[in-house]
Amino acid sequence: MNSPSIPLLHRLLSLAAVILLTAAPGRSAEPPPVDGNGFFLLNSGESDYYGFAPGSYNPATPISLFVWMHGCGGQAYGDMFTIAPFATRANQSYVAISLGGRDGQCWDVNTDAPKVLAAIRDVTRYFNIDPRKVYLGGYSSGGDMTYRVGFENAELFAGLLAVNSDPFRDTGSSGPELMAAASWKINVAHLLHSGDAVYPSAGVRANLATLAANGFPVAEVVRLGTHFDPDNGNFGTNYDIRTFLLPYLDAGWTAPRFVARLSTRKSRLATAQSRIVVRGTSENARSFEFKVPGKKFRSYRGDPAKWKIPVRLKPGRNVLLIRAEGNTEKPTKLRVIIQRQ
Repeated sequence: MNSPSIPLLHRLLSLAAVILLTAAPGRSAEPPPVDGNGFFLLNSGESDYYGFAPGSYNPATPISLFVWMHGCGGQAYGDMFTIAPFATRANQSYVAISLGGRDGQCWDVNTDAPKVLAAIRDVTRYFNIDPRKVYLGGYSSGGDMTYRVGFENAELFAGLLAVNSDPFRDTGSSGPELMAAASWKINVAHLLHSGDAVYPSAGVRANLATLAANGFPVAEVVRLGTHFDPDNGNFGTNYDIRTFLLPYLDAGWTAPRFVARLSTRKSRLATAQSRIVVRGTSENARSFEFKVPGKKFRSYRGDPAKWKIPVRLKPGRNVLLIRAEGNTEKPTKLRVIIQRQ
């Protein structure tokens, strides 16, 4: 989708966001500053992303999150006007974020997943996000990313919302592989256009039918139009997204409960070294924090699925504490004892 140029103010907001990220570890960060449109700009460590929180947001009440990716040639900022429409944004039911990192380009389905996952982890530092109501969506190339990331990390999402893309074709994977990777039969809403020559409707509808036949709840919306049409009254790609796709964010979709699981290679370590790296894995972890001896808890900035934590050891017994949250209320805790000989 076409996007307006990004004014200098937004670059300055990016610097402010970096300062906030540095100064406020964990979940204590204040809501970020916004521009004249009410949009904020943050950096997850993997990429910039823009966002909007409605005026109705109450920090004491968890809110849904909608994560969006533009199409080839699009810009994250410009797409904010579609996913947080001016007419309804003040009272919308969700925080909306639009991922940067590929402005003016297509997404790379094989390498860009960390941008998506890092932004989700990062925005929860600023807003009280309901972990069972996170939705992922995108247009064209962003739709390809939606299916790849969404199926391979289905435990993180309540639903997928795609526009003018295909569930399987350009995901870098296959239909059977993606469906097998999904940890649950995740909800799907797909908006397609009958005259789309990039993603012809016959092939898209066949793959959506395959999803439905394999037990995935699929809402298919077919509209007149091509791959991208400028808005003109009640016609156009962005109009259709606002009118026919965004309502699925209020369809009551909720992810099942997933408890975070943690493991290390050993529960008790003995070493003569003063510094070691403790490695392990996690599943279903939306947030991941650790506490090394003598320090406070801090957020893990990498991918918690395969984590590694450097630890400086004092003589004798050292305790590394780890806690991770799935989408349930109670975190999972892991205690690693390291004996320096």
